[in-house]
Amino acid sequence: MLLRRPLHMALVVATLSFIGFSPALSRLWHSSLDKSATDYAMIYDGRTGGEMVVILWLVPLMINAGYGEAEQLAAALQKYVVIMAVHNQLDKTTGNVSFEEIDTLQARDGTGQSLTFVAKSDVPPVIAGVLARFESGLRQSLGDRGKGMKMFVFDAGSVNCCKKGRLSVPFAGETYTWDTPFPGC
Repeated sequence: MLLRRPLHMALVVATLSFIGFSPALSRLWHSSLDKSATDYAMIYDGRTGGEMVVILWLVPLMINAGYGEAEQLAAALQKYVVIMAVHNQLDKTTGNVSFEEIDTLQARDGTGQSLTFVAKSDVPPVIAGVLARFESGLRQSLGDRGKGMKMFVFDAGSVNCCKKGRLSVPFAGETYTWDTPFPGC
């Protein structure tokens, strides 16, 4: 498995939240530093009326050492910030989920400087491969819900999950932030 099991579990929790469960009802049982980092990387914003926003920062700490390209991918994730974002609305009467189309996303460092967006055609092959597999897996396992999850890549600049700083992502009327270093660094 490319990413550590907690990321898979976090996606399961996010998926279950589509049908009305609250992630506040769950917690990691045998938490380790790498699991804590994965948990910290995902921001879940369950809003009133069935609205939900999930932002996930893919960081090197999530990479399973047994993955064939682990070292290469971890090195690439030091140079690039990869963000997965989804914004959806659950119609509680029909159970249908609709997604806000996300065409662009911004990311900023701790000083408020915008990170440079990198087109998927310009990312290193190891990241392009991971994005393709990740997005395909989301679509296959989550159907329409997976199609609503969009991936964005930025040049990391001074942002590093294991160094003192901050990453912020303004999205869906809110600014989501991660203070670094992450647990597990």
